[in-house]
This record gives sequence, C-alpha cells and structure tokens, in this order.
Amino acid sequence: MKVLSNWRSVRLWETQVERDLHRDHSLRTHGLLIGTFTLLLMWGVSALQMHLLHVESLAIRYLVTLGVGYVGYLCVLRWWAQRLVERRTEFEPPDADLGIDSTGDQGSATDAADGGSALSDVAGGALDAAGSADEGAIIVVPVLAIFLLCVAVVLGAGSLVLLYFSWDALLAVAIEVAFSYVSARAAVRVAREGWLMAAVRLTWKPLLGAVVCAVALGALIDHFMPQVHSLPEAVRVLTGARKG
Repeated sequence: MKVLSNWRSVRLWETQVERDLHRDHSLRTHGLLIGTFTLLLMWGVSALQMHLLHVESLAIRYLVTLGVGYVGYLCVLRWWAQRLVERRTEFEPPDADLGIDSTGDQGSATDAADGGSALSDVAGGALDAAGSADEGAIIVVPVLAIFLLCVAVVLGAGSLVLLYFSWDALLAVAIEVAFSYVSARAAVRVAREGWLMAAVRLTWKPLLGAVVCAVALGALIDHFMPQVHSLPEAVRVLTGARKG
C-alpha cells in the first residue's frame, strides 16, 4: 500500500507540473514556433540536396529531408523544454522514495499519440493495397496521377502537422526534464522512460505516415516522370497533360 501511495504522489506531482506549464505558457504557440522552425529546416535541406548536391531521386531527397528534419525537431524539442523548465525554480519533488522498476504511462500524452496515429494508419493501408495490386492492372492516366499526388500530399502534410506542430510532445519532454531536476536533489528513485523515449513514443507514428507518403510520392514521380525535379514541376506537367 505504501508503494501505491508513493506512486500516486508522483503522478499527482506530474499533474501539478502539467497544470503549471499550461498556466504559465501558451504551449500551442510554442508548438507552432517549433513546427515552423522544423519545416524551414526541412525546406533548407531539400533545397541543398536539389541545387548543390544535385540529388535527382525525389524519393531519396524526401527520405533524407524527413530524417534530418526529425533529428532537428528532437534537438529543438529538448532545448525548448529545458528552457521552459529552467524558468521555474520552485519545482518541489514528489513525496516518494521508490525502489521499484516501474515506468507507468504518461496519461494525456498517450491519448495524443493514439490520436496522432490515424493518418499514418491510413497511409500504411493505402500503401499495402497498392503493393498487392497486379502491376499490369494499374493504368496511370493524368487524372489518376493527380489524384494520387493529392492524396499523398494531404496525408503526408497532415502527418507532419500532427508531428511538428503539436504541443503534447513538448509537454511530455518538459515533464521528464523537470523530473530529472527534482530527482537529482531528492530521494526519488523511480524508473522513467526519459525525454527521448517520451518524444519518440509520441511522434514515431506520424513520422512513419509522413515518410510512407513522401517516399511513395517521390517514387511515383521518379518512375513515371523522371524528367521533373520537384513536386511543383510534376504538378505543372500533369496539369498541362490533362489540359492537352
């Protein structure tokens, strides 16, 4: 019973920290700024590959861009969360002295992760269906190609919005950083997943959805329109072919 009581005190402490962060900061605005920075970073990486490195394959270019963007996002997320926590010096450690190996759940953050996986699940199902079809039965015409482009862009963009502009990961990382601070000066010995695992747990499904859509889109353009070098150029070619 004592273990349960102590563990409950840790969860109450998390709830209080979450309320304080919501009260003192506009987390939605912080998420918007982090997402904007990440998209600008990805735009720069994509432009670098296209104009300086002369990477012709859109599939490879999109894969590298999303990979670099995600690493940059995690770094900015960690730095940003630490800045939020460092401004609060009055964190009180939870009244607990636990020697158990228990990770627990991250309540509201887990719910956000489940909601953020919807688009990635749809994208994965669409890719499986396309892969199981007979290649000879697929007839690509301009109208169908434009439709597939739009689907991939919408699903991929939606996954990126859920991933980079959500404040749930920022909140989860901030709580983990705050816990590391108080546990360093108090007798709090409870196993935690850490800021990196918390961030990855909340973001890997939207990232997977974005990667699937982006790579599928790039592979489609590379195969049927090898002469184009960007998505806007592909859209212009398809639109011209349809009008013609």
